[in-house]
Amino acid sequence: MNFGRLVDRLTKKDWTDDEVERMVGPATEGYLTYANDETVRSEAASGGTTSALMIHALDKGLIDGAIVCRTFIEDGKVRARFKIARTADEVLAARGSKYVETAFLKEVLPLLRANEGRFAVCGLPCDIMNLRRWEEKEATLSDRIAYRIAFLCGHNSRKELIDGVTGKLSAETGGAKLTDFRFRTGRWRGKLTARFDNGETLQKPFSYFSDYRNLHFFSERKCMACSDHFGYYADLSIGDVWLYNLRNDPIKHSGVLTRNEAADALMQSAIESGTITAKTVGRRYILDGQTRIAPTHYNVTARAKAGRLLGVKLNDTVKMPAPFFKFASAFLGLWNMKVSEGRHADRVFQVPRPIIKGYLYFKKGLESLR
Repeated sequence: MNFGRLVDRLTKKDWTDDEVERMVGPATEGYLTYANDETVRSEAASGGTTSALMIHALDKGLIDGAIVCRTFIEDGKVRARFKIARTADEVLAARGSKYVETAFLKEVLPLLRANEGRFAVCGLPCDIMNLRRWEEKEATLSDRIAYRIAFLCGHNSRKELIDGVTGKLSAETGGAKLTDFRFRTGRWRGKLTARFDNGETLQKPFSYFSDYRNLHFFSERKCMACSDHFGYYADLSIGDVWLYNLRNDPIKHSGVLTRNEAADALMQSAIESGTITAKTVGRRYILDGQTRIAPTHYNVTARAKAGRLLGVKLNDTVKMPAPFFKFASAFLGLWNMKVSEGRHADRVFQVPRPIIKGYLYFKKGLESLR
């Protein structure tokens, strides 16, 4: 047995059927996948499966376009907008994770209303849930949506987080202006890449950004009331699989949950055409790949209880046990969120990195207990 498999065995949790059903939601199948085309995977955050599926759907005439989120640089700052991708190149231009707040409904609804055809729509679980609600109000919206794709999501961050991180990077270049940025590419945790107008390119471990994010500094408030990690309202839910036995694999993988016949048909078509490689693993395996963060995200009860002490009112939608270590983790997350909403929020970035890292390990330790 290699080290990765040993780690996975030691940290594996024995989920009850009720836990799987509640946290993951109904799914027809779970897959471990990656895009077969290396150029599709090259700048993807995971296995390139989402891009490969959308390109396949375009090639087969199953969709007329895909509504995707693209980052751009506005006055030296990273921002995100939703666009319609109608070609493979336009799909590939949107590769990679985006960890910055967006205006999903404000941008996506006008795109659907103004454009004829059938589209794949990509978004976070809360985005897809809100889209479903609008479909109930406007029947024509459903007619224009072929696939709803949700990305597994622990929470999203306010723009102040990325501004603070890129500000630190700019300082390393002597104050040069940001011209291009990618949150995460490469194997396992990956690296972030920033390019500046003086010609310099900086690469850092993704943790240079994600350590603050995982501690809930600059978290969007709405995320604290959310229990949907896996995209219950989507046709396909796609995200990372954090299992140590995959850590040294030369190809990074994506986990996919299919939730209806249309999603299953798309997956089978992509597999049979050689667009993706996929292994059937079931939804329990996908949960194993999110074994620490998924239960923490789902446990709104712990955050609701902690919120009472911090003046943050949250509606407990899950009504589940919240032992002390879950409560303590929730308290720290809410505390960090509130600190980063205050007038001295920028001081977060003045804390030495080793202290931030140690703080994160402590919080992750609380989240891992059961």
